[in-house]
Amino acid sequence: MQCPAAVCFGGEDLKTLYVTSASHHRHPKELEAFPLSGAVLSRRVEVAGLAVNFFCDR
Repeated sequence: MQCPAAVCFGGEDLKTLYVTSASHHRHPKELEAFPLSGAVLSRRVEVAGLAVNFFCDR
């Protein structure tokens, strides 16, 4: 994965780490070399993340 875009924790216990990656506006050769570009990857971790509550009043 060439361009990680964002990370966050999820799952009931917040022990799943999610990573998104960018593929938009990437060169075709780069996408060929990094086939996980544009993917959402997840991995279980030992330490739980923190819950985040966003509120946007627009």
